[in-house]
Amino acid sequence: MARLPVPGSDGGTWGDILNEFLSVSHNNDGSLKASAIPPVANDGATGATGLQGPTGATGPTGPDGATGATGLQGPTGADGPTGAVGPAGATGATGATGVAGPTGPTGVTGPTGLEGPTGPTGLQGATGAEGATGATGAAGTDGYGVVVVASTWVSGDSLPAGTPAGTRVLRRKP
Repeated sequence: MARLPVPGSDGGTWGDILNEFLSVSHNNDGSLKASAIPPVANDGATGATGLQGPTGATGPTGPDGATGATGLQGPTGADGPTGAVGPAGATGATGATGVAGPTGPTGVTGPTGLEGPTGPTGLQGATGAEGATGATGAAGTDGYGVVVVASTWVSGDSLPAGTPAGTRVLRRKP
């Protein structure tokens, strides 16, 4: 049977209990159900409606009712816009340097590089001692020599001493 909620004892179901109670006499849109209006007695003709009487005085205000139970939590709303970025903080102090770690193993030897350019030529060395005189070669065949005389040939001049026999003399014309 439908009932009114009890203040302070129907936590979390207060709204459901009240809705069940109201649904006995009201439609979902809040209007009265036809079954909630008592039938009119059919005793005969009804006389004319009289004038409305004056409104009575307002009664005193009743005490505040108990606070109702909290309703169901609604869906989560959309995220709001992102706020502005705040100013950068001050740079912190530099930390202490840690202890050096152990030395690692020696790595593999790399490939040999390309040959570099040739360096500049060095200073010339001192002249060596004179070598020994070579052996005299074999005598050549006899031939004819040619003597060129640079001056005018004068008849009666003799050939230079040691000129082989048969040497021809060429002269210039004056």
